[in-house]
Amino acid sequence: MARKTRGTKKNGNGSRERVAQRRTQMTRPSDAGRGPPARTMAPAETRRPVSGRLIIIGGHEDRENDRLILRQVTDCAKRGRVVVCTVASDVPQELWKTYERAFRELGCSDVVHLDIERRADLLIDPPLHLLEGADAFFFTGGGQLKITTRFAGTRLCAAVEEFYRKGGTVAGTSAGAAAMSETMLVTGPSRESHKIGESLQMAPGLGFLRDVIVDQHFAERGRIGRLLGAVAQNPRFIGLGIDEDTAVIVEREERFTVIGAGAVYVADAEDATYTNVAEEETSRALSLFNVRLHVLSQGDSYDLRTRQPSHRFAKEVEERLEKSEHRRKAPSHAEAAGAQVH
Repeated sequence: MARKTRGTKKNGNGSRERVAQRRTQMTRPSDAGRGPPARTMAPAETRRPVSGRLIIIGGHEDRENDRLILRQVTDCAKRGRVVVCTVASDVPQELWKTYERAFRELGCSDVVHLDIERRADLLIDPPLHLLEGADAFFFTGGGQLKITTRFAGTRLCAAVEEFYRKGGTVAGTSAGAAAMSETMLVTGPSRESHKIGESLQMAPGLGFLRDVIVDQHFAERGRIGRLLGAVAQNPRFIGLGIDEDTAVIVEREERFTVIGAGAVYVADAEDATYTNVAEEETSRALSLFNVRLHVLSQGDSYDLRTRQPSHRFAKEVEERLEKSEHRRKAPSHAEAAGAQVH
């Protein structure tokens, strides 16, 4: 009896998902191939170009020893004014003293404090003068909802966004990191697989970075489950999990580079073929097929337009910062000449 040839036509949802998965795997570039073209934004996504940078820190950055990440903020500030905003914190004066000392020891002579206790204070008399001559604006940790409820939508917030778009540096650590994106992750269970019925509280953020959800203290608090739950709910977003004492430097909202001691996890569900997040019982664990997970460490970069990572050796980042610090500390020709005269 002749053996029947297996047909190529597939039926059923499972088969369609397998075909879709094979298709995305085939169209994804290999390591040796060319990357895909830049993603085309919908008309609603287009907005004025960005000239500045974001420094998004996973929390608990080194403030006493090498201070690699804070040195990067200082380097971006070019010894100009750094505004430290403690709106997120329950202990604003304590944090202000810590960061004022750190930035001054790193060579910033002009460090100013923005402390907001009530939103009404910003509505009545916003301290717009603090941004005059500023090169960096720094959000401390605390609670990200305090940042958005007290700060977002005010004239000062609009001024900070304009400052960023025109070339300024905006940095944030912990809660300050979470608030950077258009949609921010507020709360959700850690250290376990995500369950469909578990509440992931998300809220509008400051909107400095589109199509990205940031989670911080990432490996230390076991937050991979909740980040995957967040991107399963909206696969258009890139999930960005940042370890403590680690940061991403986002240039022109196009590409970021990793610095620091830990790792950055990028969860990309754009090509996901299936998730049970809207179909199963609420007690069921999350299913998510064909999600891409990248793990980046210091020196590595990620293109937010093509969603492709690239490698660079970590030591190169440290050497660049050391050269920059050496130039910053070296006396100018005028200073050297004045020293010789005396």
